[in-house]
Amino acid sequence: MKNNFVKLTIIVSLVLFFVRLIFISETYVVDDEAYYGMYARYLSWGYIDHGPVVAMTIWLFSIFGESGLTLRLGALFYVTLMSIILYYFGRKYFHKTFGLMISLLFSSSLIFHTNSIIITPDAPLAFFSILSIILYYIAFFHNERYIYLGGVCLGIAMLSKISAFFPAIGIALFPVLVKEKRYWLKKPDLYLSYFISMAIFSPFIIWNINNDMAFFRYQGEHISRAGTLSNFIELWLGLTLLVGPPFFYFSVFRPIINIQRWKKVSLDLRYFSLVTLCPLIYFLFHSLFSRLELNWVAPIFFGGIFIFSLEISSSQKSSKAKIFQIAYSLSLIILITLQSFYSFLPLKGKSDPTNRYYMYHQLIIDIENLRYENPNLKDLRIVGNNFQ
Repeated sequence: MKNNFVKLTIIVSLVLFFVRLIFISETYVVDDEAYYGMYARYLSWGYIDHGPVVAMTIWLFSIFGESGLTLRLGALFYVTLMSIILYYFGRKYFHKTFGLMISLLFSSSLIFHTNSIIITPDAPLAFFSILSIILYYIAFFHNERYIYLGGVCLGIAMLSKISAFFPAIGIALFPVLVKEKRYWLKKPDLYLSYFISMAIFSPFIIWNINNDMAFFRYQGEHISRAGTLSNFIELWLGLTLLVGPPFFYFSVFRPIINIQRWKKVSLDLRYFSLVTLCPLIYFLFHSLFSRLELNWVAPIFFGGIFIFSLEISSSQKSSKAKIFQIAYSLSLIILITLQSFYSFLPLKGKSDPTNRYYMYHQLIIDIENLRYENPNLKDLRIVGNNFQ
C-alpha cells in the first residue's frame, strides 16, 4: 500500500507539473496578471493594493524576455518548490507517509493549484507563509538556529501580502500559550527573528508614509465593504467546495476542537492549530460584517494543510477521507483546465471561473476589425497609467 502511495504521489505531481506548464504556455494572460506585470515594469517598495514581492517575482523571471509564460513562471516555481520542501520536511521530522501526504495534498488542492497558473500576490504569500511556518516549527522543536530564517521568510510573506500577519500571530502565540515552550520567551533569538521580519517589511511602511498611506487607505475601504448573510454563506460554502469537505473540516473545525482538547493534543498539533486558528478567527468574524473574496481567506489553509496531513497520515480510519480529498481535488483541476480551453459547460459571467481566459479574445478581434474598417483610426493607441 505504501509503495502504491509513493507511485501515486510521483505520478500525480509530475502530471500536474506538466499540465500547469502547458496551461501557462497556452492561455492568455488575464487582467490581474497584466496589472501585476505593470508592477514589474515599475519596481517599487509598495503599490496601492499590495506589497512588492509579486512585482519582483515577475521581474526576475522576465529578465530574458516578457511573455505570458515568463510572467507566470514564478507562480509555477513557487508551487513546485513548495511541494518538494513539504515532502522532505514531513519525511525528516515526522515520517515518510506524512511527507507524501502533505506534498500530494498541497500539489493537488485547487486553492494552491490556482497559485501556480495565475501570478498574483497569493503565490509568494502562500510560499513564504508556509515556509515560515515550517522554519519556526523546526526552530521550536528541533534546531533553534532556524529561527532567523523563519524571521526572514515571515518578513517576505508580509511584504507579499499583509494577510500573512495572521499566521504570524499564531506563531508568536505558541511559546506564550504552551508552557513546555515558554522558555523561548527568555531567548533574545525569538525577538531578534521578529525584528528581522519587521525590518524586511519596513520599506513597505516607509513607502506608505511617503505616499499618503495609499495602501492602507485603499485596502481599508476595500475590505470594509458591507456584507450580508448571503455573502457570508456564499463565502464559506464556496470555500468548502473549493478546497474539498475533508480539507475544509480539518482547517476550520479541527483547530477549534484541538483548542477544546488542549491538554490532550500533541505539541505539534497545538502549534499548527494556533497558526490556523488565528487567521480563522479573524476572517470568520470579519466575514460576518463584510463581503470577502475567496482568495483572501487562503491563510487559514496554510496551517490547515499540516493538521489534515498529520491526522490523516497517522490514522488508518481516515484513509477514505484521504482518497476522497485527492480524487475531489484532481477532479476540480481537470474540470477547470478543460473549461479554460474548451468552455464546454454552459456557464456565464461570474459563474464561470475560467471566463477570463477567453472573454477578451473577441475584443482583440473587434479592435482589429474596427481599425481595418476605419482607416482614420489607424493611429489609434490604447493608453493607461503606470498601474491601471
